[in-house]
Amino acid sequence: MSIETDEPNWGHPTKSQVRRDTTQAERISGIAWLTIGALFCLFVCVLYIGTRMTFGSVNIPVPWPILFAPFMLYVLSSTALLWTENKLIAGIPLAAWVGGFVILAAWPALPLGGDTVVPGSLWSMLLMIFGMVGGSLPLLTRFSFDPPTVEQ
Repeated sequence: MSIETDEPNWGHPTKSQVRRDTTQAERISGIAWLTIGALFCLFVCVLYIGTRMTFGSVNIPVPWPILFAPFMLYVLSSTALLWTENKLIAGIPLAAWVGGFVILAAWPALPLGGDTVVPGSLWSMLLMIFGMVGGSLPLLTRFSFDPPTVEQ
């Protein structure tokens, strides 16, 4: 049984690694598509943050984007780490989501701004916090419980 040196953990169920058989253009386009996905996630979250359900005569807020955003941004950040080992580059989709959120929240105060896009509510603040936490978890230094392997 031979071990390939270019991808030593290929097929390992608990270890992810960056694919090394891709070109720089493929890696750039991969991060670009993940950034587009993050901006689409932002669009969906801002659009549905004010979701309410009516039961009889009672309106109940159902801010499901607060649960959707961290999950989606976690997946996008984890996928970005499969395209590059550089965590700053892998954080570009998260930075685009946070930057877009800030721009949309400040939109009414901008000189060319217009109507309020992000409501000024607790749900919006929680969306921002949960989204940032969910997207940054994969980018933090990962610790392993496996003992380090020493090659002799």
